[in-house]
Amino acid sequence: MTMSSEQHHEALSRTVTEKLRNGQVVTIRPMNRADIDLEREFITNLSPESRHFRFLGGVGAPSETLLQQLTDIDHDQREAFIATTEQESGELEIGVARYALEPAGKAAECAVVIADDWQKQGLGTLLLNRLIESARARGIENLYSIDSAANSRLREVARNMGWDCRTDPEDHTQVIYTRDLTVA
Repeated sequence: MTMSSEQHHEALSRTVTEKLRNGQVVTIRPMNRADIDLEREFITNLSPESRHFRFLGGVGAPSETLLQQLTDIDHDQREAFIATTEQESGELEIGVARYALEPAGKAAECAVVIADDWQKQGLGTLLLNRLIESARARGIENLYSIDSAANSRLREVARNMGWDCRTDPEDHTQVIYTRDLTVA
């Protein structure tokens, strides 16, 4: 069952709090342009391995162009949800999940990245579930992600969440995860 556009917008704009395995409470909300500084700090503080897995290559300090692309979310063709926690210095981004709709409108490429110190606490699963909820409400039939075959943590999360995995036929160092959203 699909939502009306008004119901969909309301679901997308919802901010939720969740408790992680370690007992920490985090906020998950839609990303917006005002999050550019949070996103800059988040990417900059990722370990080289996490940056490599997220961007499938060497990304050092993120460029302003990249940051603008990552935070300019129209909530129609592109969606992103950010996970934050409150620190003494203010809000801190600790994870993000996003998708970009293909032109045909039935499939979307997605990505998720969790700050190194926050991995293995269930945050990736929470963010992916929010992304799946949004994609289903929008009528997207399939999500897919192209990732490094060496990313064993993502492979474990994907397997536990029912994603299919196959080797990328064009690059055997990568795998393609897919999730059919038309089935429960």
